[in-house]
Amino acid sequence: MPKPAQRAPKRPSSPRKTSKKVKGPASRTRPGRTALKAPTAVKVSLAERRGLTLAALERAQALLWAAAKVTSATVGGVEVRVAALGSIWALRTHGLAAAAGLEVALRLPRLKDEAHPPAWAFSVLERLIGLAREDGLSSGQVVRWPTPFGEGAQTDLEAFAIAVDPSFGEVKTEHDVVPVLLAVGITGDEVRLLREWSPEGLLEVLSKLDPTWSTALDRASLLASPRARQAIEQRVEREGSSMGVLQARVSKGAGKGRLVWTVDAETADAIVSLLKGRIGHQRPFLVRGGDFELELQPGDAPALSVEGARATLKLTQAMARNLRATLKARPGSYTWEGLPTLFVEVVP
Repeated sequence: MPKPAQRAPKRPSSPRKTSKKVKGPASRTRPGRTALKAPTAVKVSLAERRGLTLAALERAQALLWAAAKVTSATVGGVEVRVAALGSIWALRTHGLAAAAGLEVALRLPRLKDEAHPPAWAFSVLERLIGLAREDGLSSGQVVRWPTPFGEGAQTDLEAFAIAVDPSFGEVKTEHDVVPVLLAVGITGDEVRLLREWSPEGLLEVLSKLDPTWSTALDRASLLASPRARQAIEQRVEREGSSMGVLQARVSKGAGKGRLVWTVDAETADAIVSLLKGRIGHQRPFLVRGGDFELELQPGDAPALSVEGARATLKLTQAMARNLRATLKARPGSYTWEGLPTLFVEVVP
């Protein structure tokens, strides 16, 4: 028969040691007091946020357009409020922020006894609404106009400078900050000036002539006055350009071991201006298109590097002046002795 299993002898018990338990952060609640819990964040739906923004716009409108007759229209699927402010028409979207995070505005002179703004104003707003939805708009941006201000309009204006509306500014709620961006019409030579300078500087000068920043089709260029032109050019030389990003209609890069960069004529013209306003003041700038982007930087020696759909071009001041002197806003091929791996093709 198998022997029964024997149990191991019991060890003599040792004196029990008192151990201290390590506790987590202790509650500081004193006896008789109830611990306070952090408030639970309230979730707000997009519809509720939109309602808060519209309510804030209504309050701002009541304050700023209190004595004006206000009507509304639908443009590009968005409500547009229209106010007759004495000698000024003021137009502003009401609800675009739900899709674009901003509202857009336009001002123009109002003729005596004029009952409605001219049709071109609504055409301008419709395109700005489309741009805001697709690509976004921002203060300091310049928007070129393919056919200035509608069919048959006689004007020297060719673009809009985008700035924060000086009256509405930014509409704030508990959850959002919505800028109201005003589009101000500018002439072709003012557009070229902006590349070497800044939209803010130009609008500052313009505000001395028209504090309302209205888009008047018959406005002459600020550069038409020799005195104003001299003062502006002095500021341009002193301050340089604030335009760090140039949006190109065409920007394509190709090649191995070298870069063939294709840009449109308008972009080439803008690059020439920015070489002075940015590189000439030791500031970089980026040329961005749908397929390719190239950053131009001030450097101690000319150099080109390419990584996929992005390239970096470093330029000395002498090389930047060389590019400015030879690159033209017309179709053609351009090369430079000091940059043997860069070939620029300008297309219409």
